[in-house]
Amino acid sequence: MRTVVPDDYPPVMTGSRGEERLAQLGEVEIHPIDCKGGKELLRLAEGAGAIVNIRARCRFDRDFFEKASALRVLSIWGTGTDHVDLPAAKEAGVVVSNTPGVAAHSVAEHTLALMLAAARQIPANDAALRRDEWPRGQMTQLTGKTLGLIGLGAIGRQTARIARGIGMRLIAWTFHPDDAFAKELEIEWVELDALYERADVVSIHVRQTPDTEGMVGEEAFARMKPGAILVNTARGPIVDEKALVRALTEGPLAAAGLDVFGKEPLPSGHPIARLPNAVLSPHNAGVTPEVTEAGLLMAAENVAAFFEGKPQNVVT
Repeated sequence: MRTVVPDDYPPVMTGSRGEERLAQLGEVEIHPIDCKGGKELLRLAEGAGAIVNIRARCRFDRDFFEKASALRVLSIWGTGTDHVDLPAAKEAGVVVSNTPGVAAHSVAEHTLALMLAAARQIPANDAALRRDEWPRGQMTQLTGKTLGLIGLGAIGRQTARIARGIGMRLIAWTFHPDDAFAKELEIEWVELDALYERADVVSIHVRQTPDTEGMVGEEAFARMKPGAILVNTARGPIVDEKALVRALTEGPLAAAGLDVFGKEPLPSGHPIARLPNAVLSPHNAGVTPEVTEAGLLMAAENVAAFFEGKPQNVVT
């Protein structure tokens, strides 16, 4: 069995436990290039029974699945599947798997970091001090404030645990409510409109799908209370960026903490990058040595499980 890693750039798979596990299954080809799909992907994947996808920049479209006749399983390092045509994969008989939960602790920590940095105006205060200023403005205390969680998957749950630990009240909306978990952390289920209206901090944790793209836009911002903070460590297109810029410049938002954007890398001169009340990071919430190693190994184990007849972490 031949496994291809077509897009290991910057390289992470080479030398990892994931590579060792794939080598136990058969031939492995790792390409340390920035493959984005199309003809190049078809050429690299020719004859491969399995692909381990590293970067979301590499797109797996309908044309690919129709032509990659030997492919049986596509294992994604990460949880996002917005770069994969899932219906086309299913029609072609290709099982798609991902690595859920691996980055939950890291991304939840990063969510809290962005939340605190935005609430405490840390980047702006740091910059002011370096200009020999001594700012004395008021900041936001999160203890006792209400956190509105949109989505309660692995990352949303871990974020809820951390937020509860610093004394925040929790309200949430999710596609798949878990009453036992909600009872454990005293989370109140609310409708989306009510969440926007009541939350001091809104944190996004849903997957990007056609149903969630643009779900946080003009109407959502209009319902948010003055001084609210938005945090997004999920996917950029879930938020209408033009509406977000308006909400940060004209209100009601006091600040935002963003790890993801509509277009990545963030284009030079983007309006969000010019806003002093936007705390930004380059989609690296889940980038730690622990997450990297565990995720690569799980991606390899997904391939092994498929060929053992016990598919795991299946998306479609």
